[in-house]
Amino acid sequence: MISNTIPIMKAILNKDVRKNVFYIHNRFKESKDYKPINVIKCGMNVIKNDRLIIHNGDFIVNSFLPPLNSNAYKSIVDAVPGEKGEFFYNHTIGKRLAPISTYIAVTDRCMYNCWHCSAKRFIKAKNDKSKEMTSDELKKIVKSLQDLGVGIIGFTGGEPLLRKDLEEIIANIDNRSISFLFSNGYSLSLEKAKSLKKAGLFGVGISIDSLYKENHDKKRGYIGAYDNSINAIKNCKEVGIYTMAQTVCTKEMLKTKEIYNLAKYLKEIGVDELRILEPIPCGSLLVNTNEIFTENEKKELINLHIELNNNKEYPKTSVFPYIESKDQFGCGAGIQHSYIDNEGNFMPCDFVPEFFGNLLKEDVKDIWNNMHVKLGKAKAYCYAKNCEKCNSNELPKYYRLLKGKKN
Repeated sequence: MISNTIPIMKAILNKDVRKNVFYIHNRFKESKDYKPINVIKCGMNVIKNDRLIIHNGDFIVNSFLPPLNSNAYKSIVDAVPGEKGEFFYNHTIGKRLAPISTYIAVTDRCMYNCWHCSAKRFIKAKNDKSKEMTSDELKKIVKSLQDLGVGIIGFTGGEPLLRKDLEEIIANIDNRSISFLFSNGYSLSLEKAKSLKKAGLFGVGISIDSLYKENHDKKRGYIGAYDNSINAIKNCKEVGIYTMAQTVCTKEMLKTKEIYNLAKYLKEIGVDELRILEPIPCGSLLVNTNEIFTENEKKELINLHIELNNNKEYPKTSVFPYIESKDQFGCGAGIQHSYIDNEGNFMPCDFVPEFFGNLLKEDVKDIWNNMHVKLGKAKAYCYAKNCEKCNSNELPKYYRLLKGKKN
């Protein structure tokens, strides 16, 4: 295991990290069921196969959480109902007043035609009439999410860089949240990266689905897509944005070990974090189910998270099936995460086209409460896969450890 000792020691010595830790402790200790050792066990379980990154003075566990020393981290702690014992108890079952993260599709336009696109149901061709929220509507939604207690606000699409007002919207976010941009890299020049950084953008996730240019371009349905991604990564690194590469790993990439070589190359060009997703049966993949991983292949992908994070030749890696497994946080849909489409419809995640209301017409608190009540407590299975055989009563390990239950 790559030693986390030095980053952890620096985190312990950081006054803002300590401030957040003591804040949590002081709120939790009002419960007779709270034991500090259980919080330590939770933290050790989260970090055991991960790397704590220090980026521009921020302490980052992974891109699923705000930095430990940030005000946004305090926001996600406070976004749990109840006082005293109830506050702690609700933390142990995943009951929340707001998701940790919400991603907003700011456009339905995209110049690519990706093989795995989860948003295929509403993506418009370049010349088709598009439905997009206005700048003011998006600013209003951003404010409502921050008031709700969302710690991470992400901008996706379509291709969000096709909008001309991204910086204006990002600049509207205060320190109660951090912002991410998820892009295919199209038009993300050095000047654009500087502009986004100046507006306050914290992190960017750039899609890169193959080590080989021709393969990536084919998967994305666009000649030049690979160069766009690599240039975007380099430009974002140069201006100091937390830079992630986002890869949908195929069975072939796993079988041929291409995913290892891609990870090694991304490390060489300075990527801060590699996010690896499995193909999910939605959007374009509803008719291409042969790419859906078997349980054994999914286990290989989970082991990839552990293997890459234990080898300094590879970048810090976050494999979605690992993070969302029963041994970590479980499925985040409607609990830790939510998604807003380009028309303002609120959903559990972009893989679940289940609308609970429209933020342009209804109050965000009411919509979130309706969603959260239906989806219930934290789940140890993927809600998008609608698994009938899953044990809905089992809590993911994070919550079990916090509650003080044995592994």
